[in-house]
Amino acid sequence: MLKSVILRLAPRLIALSEKRPPNVTIGGAADPYMRRWWVIPRNRLFNIYLHHFMRSDDDRALHDHPWWNLSILLRGRYVEHTISAGGINQRVERRAGDHKFRLASAAHRIELVDGPCWTLFITGPNLRTWGFHCPRGWVPWQQFTKPEQPGEIGRGCGEFDQ
Repeated sequence: MLKSVILRLAPRLIALSEKRPPNVTIGGAADPYMRRWWVIPRNRLFNIYLHHFMRSDDDRALHDHPWWNLSILLRGRYVEHTISAGGINQRVERRAGDHKFRLASAAHRIELVDGPCWTLFITGPNLRTWGFHCPRGWVPWQQFTKPEQPGEIGRGCGEFDQ
């Protein structure tokens, strides 16, 4: 039942993107990774974003988030990569209508299947700093990315450091 409600609401939510430009474009306008619209005014406690993923997450590492979150897939498909207890890699394909709740510390990576996808992304309050789960340990986002150029690849896991 929830899936059918999501699929009925998806076109209306995606239509929001036609009414105004994104609030944030990650990865630059020439080759965006993600476009983000704020569905409600941003605040400290609870946020709702419309995400248009244009390409997959960086494949060098899984990442976590600063808040608990709920992803609702509105259109398209993706494979979500996670690591379960004992270090076992898991891959779950998610399709339009699927939803996934994550704790802030839950590490994952999104790999698009057959093109872009749209999600409704709901977050709670900021609980922690976020980062990437690299082979040599956790790396804060400011070191992995280029914070001065949002969405651009930075140092990453340090795999090329001397």
